[in-house]
Amino acid sequence: MDKYEQFEIEQRTLMRALETDGPSEALAARLKALYRDAGVVIALGPSRAVPRDEDRPSDETDLDPDALPMADDRDMDYYIRALDSGALTPIFAHAPWGEVSLRYEALVMDDKVCPGLRACWTDPLAFLAEGKADEGFSARIEGMVGAFGRMVSAEWWRWQVRVV
Repeated sequence: MDKYEQFEIEQRTLMRALETDGPSEALAARLKALYRDAGVVIALGPSRAVPRDEDRPSDETDLDPDALPMADDRDMDYYIRALDSGALTPIFAHAPWGEVSLRYEALVMDDKVCPGLRACWTDPLAFLAEGKADEGFSARIEGMVGAFGRMVSAEWWRWQVRVV
């Protein structure tokens, strides 16, 4: 059983308990633990801040003109250093969701591995609830992600909310 199946089973169990017994502190704590990894994942393209070899052959085997350029190991190292510095963490600060933590995460996009990050907050339930209720949620996340992407000079970025 993979982590998604385990997550779905636990989520169904907790939702049934909520319907049957109503809200409680214990149930809230279990939900918070279940959603501990809920947050925003951001896939990043190459960084303009990373020097490129002019004569470097393209690693793109696709001849698709719409294919996005993919980051290489130098980009990944650059993004990891940027995350480790902690200087960019305040971009994702939003008090109602609690403290934010950023971590590097390799993501698969268009069947290729690309660098990325996951932003998680200490109150994942508040984060998820705002995502369902607030029409400005996407604009808020887009602002955060865009600011981060511009600060690391990424050629492109894509984001999505994930709970697992």
